[in-house]
Amino acid sequence: MTRTAPAIERARTSRGTRFPDDGHNPCSIAAVIDYPTLLAGSRTAVLRDPRDLGVCLVTGAAGFLGSHLVEELLAQGCRVRALVHRASLTRGHENLEIVTGSIVDRRAMFEVTAGVATIFHTAARIALLGGPHVDAHYYGPAYETNVVGTRNLLAAAQGRGASRFVQTSTVDVCFEYGDQPAMTETTPYSESPRSVYQQTKILAEQSVLEANGHEGLFTCAIRPGGMYGPAKNEMLDRMVSQLAHGLFMARIGDGTAKMDFSEVHSLVHGEILAALHLGVGPLGRVGVANGQAYFVNDGVPMNTFEFFRPIAEALGHAMPTRTIAPQWVMPILSAIERVVLMGGLAEPPLCPHAIEKVIRTHWSLTDRAKHELGYEPLQSIDAGIAACIPHCRALYGSIRRPRSAAATPPVKEGR
Repeated sequence: MTRTAPAIERARTSRGTRFPDDGHNPCSIAAVIDYPTLLAGSRTAVLRDPRDLGVCLVTGAAGFLGSHLVEELLAQGCRVRALVHRASLTRGHENLEIVTGSIVDRRAMFEVTAGVATIFHTAARIALLGGPHVDAHYYGPAYETNVVGTRNLLAAAQGRGASRFVQTSTVDVCFEYGDQPAMTETTPYSESPRSVYQQTKILAEQSVLEANGHEGLFTCAIRPGGMYGPAKNEMLDRMVSQLAHGLFMARIGDGTAKMDFSEVHSLVHGEILAALHLGVGPLGRVGVANGQAYFVNDGVPMNTFEFFRPIAEALGHAMPTRTIAPQWVMPILSAIERVVLMGGLAEPPLCPHAIEKVIRTHWSLTDRAKHELGYEPLQSIDAGIAACIPHCRALYGSIRRPRSAAATPPVKEGR
């Protein structure tokens, strides 16, 4: 079990609470980290106070990670420009400016980055299908968002004189669909990427790291594992939905495969630390994060089904004892993937890429982030999972309630 570092415990209590109890963020970690205290003895930090990051642009600001980044930066006293696309962000704060636009629009990005010093790029398009039947209709939108959009943002940042660019990447950029325990930042990019998301995120990360040092912009990439937290998020919500609909009936694989998980508040902490280690300091100190990639996760690889066990049991469900061999599932999912791609249908809830991640051991070490950035998870993974139970219980109830109501016969009124 990963324990919270003593330095974080000391720094966490000295600057009050993260934000008022106004319902905007169901945050399980109440105290704001005092970064000047935490980094007081650092020999690698370029900046020690997040307020020195200048105006911070957060892309994908209405998304799971982006919205938590916005809240933490505001709590740190930063000025934040939140970029949203289709989703809305209803949040009022004197240091917050909300703008609407698409990163695919190069001209719009040049306008959005005016006066910005630091960019946290979290916006992305998830496209997990892959294989020989992928066509331009499926590949194009993901490429436009993940690759072209990232390059547009980099060009705008350089043109506008921004100083720092933190890219949210993914552990998948190194996933080779085999067992890969203890990956490090020296692990090469995947040579056989199968999902469109994986392919485009590799290209995006490469573009970001190649841009480092050009036109005064310093860049790095953060590689999280499966993101989760006590709010609406894709990974947990999909699991809870399957549970509520009675689809969580068997486990796939032998239960030994392990992967990384990244609790959202710890991930935000890692992103802010990365930004504080980018650039060139006033005395000529070169940021240790310049041009680097970092794995940032909870530090405890787990089997996916064991990760979900405390939540399932809290919702009154025992974990299924039946197991299904992957070799029986994969041909079926591959056939479904082929039909979906050829017919232009909606993406199915399960696909070969997702199952490969469940049955293959692939986890990474956070040693570089720890030694160079001072990163430690803000809480144990057990505490992180437990904090998600209220959200999962509410979601489960909202799904089950309509079914229960429909199953209840109407009461006939007597005459």
